[in-house]
Amino acid sequence: MIEVNSRLSRSSALASKATGYPIAYVTAKISLGYNIPEIVNSSTGEPAASLEPDIDYVVVKMPRWDFHKFRRVNRRLGTQMKSVGEVMAIAKSFEEALQKAVRMLGTDEELMGESCSAATMEKIEEELAHPTDRRLFYIVEAFRRGMSVGEIHELSKITEFFLVKMRRMVDYEGILRRGDLSSAILEEAKRLGFSDKRIGEYAGRSESEVRALREDHGITPYVKQIRTAKRFSDDAYYLYMTYNDSSDDIGFPEREKLVVLGSGCYRIGSSVEFDWCCVNMAWALKDHGVPEVVMVNCNPETVSTDFDVLDKLYFEELTLERVLDIASKERPKGVVTSVGGQIPNRLATKLAASGIEIVGTAAENIDRAEDRSKFSALLDSLGIRQPTWSKLDTTENARAFSKDIGYPVLVRPSYVLSGTAMNVAHDGEELDIYLRQASKVSREHPVVISKFMTDAKEVEVDGVCDGENVFIGAIIEHVEDAGVHSGDATMAIPVLTISEDVKGEIRRVTREIARSLEIRGPFNIQFLVKDGEIYVIEANLRASRSMPFVSKITGVNLMEMSSSTILGGEIEDGEAPVGRYGVKSPQFSFMRLEGSDPVTGVEMVSTGEVAGFGESFEEALMKALVASGMKIPRKGAPVLLSVGGEKDRAVIIAEKLVANGYEIYATEHTAEALRENGVDCVKVYKVSEAGVPNIRDLLTGRTLELVINIPSPEKGESEITDGYLIRRRAVEFGVPIVTNIALAERLA
Repeated sequence: MIEVNSRLSRSSALASKATGYPIAYVTAKISLGYNIPEIVNSSTGEPAASLEPDIDYVVVKMPRWDFHKFRRVNRRLGTQMKSVGEVMAIAKSFEEALQKAVRMLGTDEELMGESCSAATMEKIEEELAHPTDRRLFYIVEAFRRGMSVGEIHELSKITEFFLVKMRRMVDYEGILRRGDLSSAILEEAKRLGFSDKRIGEYAGRSESEVRALREDHGITPYVKQIRTAKRFSDDAYYLYMTYNDSSDDIGFPEREKLVVLGSGCYRIGSSVEFDWCCVNMAWALKDHGVPEVVMVNCNPETVSTDFDVLDKLYFEELTLERVLDIASKERPKGVVTSVGGQIPNRLATKLAASGIEIVGTAAENIDRAEDRSKFSALLDSLGIRQPTWSKLDTTENARAFSKDIGYPVLVRPSYVLSGTAMNVAHDGEELDIYLRQASKVSREHPVVISKFMTDAKEVEVDGVCDGENVFIGAIIEHVEDAGVHSGDATMAIPVLTISEDVKGEIRRVTREIARSLEIRGPFNIQFLVKDGEIYVIEANLRASRSMPFVSKITGVNLMEMSSSTILGGEIEDGEAPVGRYGVKSPQFSFMRLEGSDPVTGVEMVSTGEVAGFGESFEEALMKALVASGMKIPRKGAPVLLSVGGEKDRAVIIAEKLVANGYEIYATEHTAEALRENGVDCVKVYKVSEAGVPNIRDLLTGRTLELVINIPSPEKGESEITDGYLIRRRAVEFGVPIVTNIALAERLA
């Protein structure tokens, strides 16, 4: 026995989704005084809760890690949780479920892929003995190199049953590499969980060719039902697909239906915000009279995967292959791809090319917004400013362009979410490093380089369009200056520093872009504001991360409004009123991610968010910061100030803190600047310096109650700096830390 938790836990949700047994519902009934035998199916009166679940399938839960987004993070897995989300795969064999689960993670990887093919044997053995997030892929590579089940078990201590199953997949890979895709070979490959795309890679064929061949052979997945869910509600259609069976559990009568694609696993860049959008959209479609709404998702943590929320739930992977499989069975009128974030949004053009109707904004218009060249051409034709940019496919061209427009430049692959592999390069050396990272993330699309504008404000608009009329949910201002990813930014509604003229221009440009792209449904447009001029960064023709926040502060549900537009209805041109202040603050997990540097930049690193409402901006900001876990320092408490680069703003921050009764500690150069401007402070020594008082001792002794440490903007982060040591120590000892100058100003 390790421990007993007399509460619902993370695994309670997993157990409910894996079995169809609604643990929370039954617990609530027990709390109200019912005994387990008295909890029945409400329509039949038959006992439900006193029977253990029927399980004639295999479930694999797999965590999602996002270590690649953090500087210097230790990827080693241990007793402290480091994952940011999870998926769950259901199938009739372990092999099929395991391969499904890897695809569900949304990393564009296959378990049987080639990601570890360049590893040395020493590296493989190291990974087997000391687990990281890459462990499964190294096991596959170890089998390919000839290691036995016993050898891998000895290093990894993984139960041999699972290793035998993985060995079976690797052995079959050898058969597929011969290129013979007979009916028997293809059927066994599908029973083992291989995707059409991966089979095609072995045989030198495209995914669509393998699909066509498979269908010619009559090899299609069967729809199975999780029967335990039926015990609690006759209306529960909780479904999954498998090749390890011979019949469907349900029929598919002709009726009008729509399929909503969910958001997949929680990860940095996509969390419960998109699940809120999916469920609210689905409910609204039902309210508009759609006879049947089908949800497809694979995240056990979500409301969208509750079996009684919609008419049907497919607990399935969000891949082109599987969505087409579901569509061929269900024959829906259309598929909604605009509410689950970037994963379903990226499927829109491929689904449309396969003959599936996209409900809402047309697939070609989604592509016009996502493809940087097409979107830029649209902005040029409308006379709308944008940061200077270029799409480049060689390092030489990238260097020449960056030198021409002047550093710093923003480097990113197109078609990605949450700023993956997005970086600011301050010189040619950093540019080369970031180009390599970007090409690894998105091989299908070239790298985009644009001028990085300093000292600019970032502003976003969330809205809904019916093709002509545009409803603006809110104009949102980032507290931090541009350069912090929108998912990591502290957001304010209404805007604080943007003039009425600029707001008017933002509204005009928003409406012009929405009409030009013939948007039908939700959208988000991001702007830069500098010297009274606006520049468009990008337009997302889908629900955004901030839409639940906007809907909750204004009282206007943007998903309900969007539902009527995607069905062809009209809305009124207008803007939601805001009668209070709202601040959305990011939630970080730096404490759990050993070694990670707690700084924000153009690549998103937050793992959640909170919001605070108030009658003033300050009240809303304080509520949001406290809700995110920041302990506000007591009046008179010691505060550390250490600012790289220009010190003028640091002086103003220090003056406000001193006026409010706080005691200032400052590192050498910051202390000099403060004293020159008449601000009293205590000079402290950095972690690597000898001398007293030392920051290390002040942090370990918990003398300091707030650390404001602003990295120098042009300093590369390749080496371990004193700034990094200060930030990391603050995190480890639970001292609140602010690493953005604009946020520090607002806090002061």
